[in-house]
Amino acid sequence: MTEVILAANRISKSFDHKMALDGISFSVGKGEIVGLIGPNGSGKTTLLNVLMGMIKPSSGKFQFSESAGIGMCVSRKGFFDDMTVKNNIALYSRLLNARAEKVCQVMDEFQIDFGNMRYGKLSAGMKQRVSLLLPFVCDNSLILLDEPSNHLDIDSIIALRKSILHLKQGGISFLITSHILSDLEKICDRILFLKKGILVKDSTTDELMQSYGSLEEAYLKIL
Repeated sequence: MTEVILAANRISKSFDHKMALDGISFSVGKGEIVGLIGPNGSGKTTLLNVLMGMIKPSSGKFQFSESAGIGMCVSRKGFFDDMTVKNNIALYSRLLNARAEKVCQVMDEFQIDFGNMRYGKLSAGMKQRVSLLLPFVCDNSLILLDEPSNHLDIDSIIALRKSILHLKQGGISFLITSHILSDLEKICDRILFLKKGILVKDSTTDELMQSYGSLEEAYLKIL
């Protein structure tokens, strides 16, 4: 039986009496890649923020396995514009107790060869690559990614996909939100469909392909 890394049980969250999440229950197994899709305002980012402890759920509970280390991208607003990329990464790496050789390896994988540039001078795509690096440099059991492909060029998207699949082979789990359904179709084992804070379907990608032919068609029919 596959080890459960994350189990969420009837998670709800309301803001000013408006329900953002309504009784969400699901699990993520070891080495499983789970996609989280839905229209804007469906509760995807709110759910990730609840799981990371950034906001408290109004009700329900979730539990990580005892051995789980959890990683999530730092917002691009979390970096220092006047510091170089290298110094920003060094600062966060020390806070995360990341090994220097692992940091160098991931910088190569994400094609971060602009370490001497000031962070504030980077393009949006470069900033996204820097923020994506951080959860990959630690020995996390579960990595949460919120729209990781935003602002990335095709080479960076391919590099990210390869890194995710490589880590999956080592038993690392992922929960990923994305509007780029073709990306999720290529890498996800399961897909969760959210609409207005409600989990309307939880299905394997293979089942969706058999029933709908593509994740885009499944999205249109289900949501």
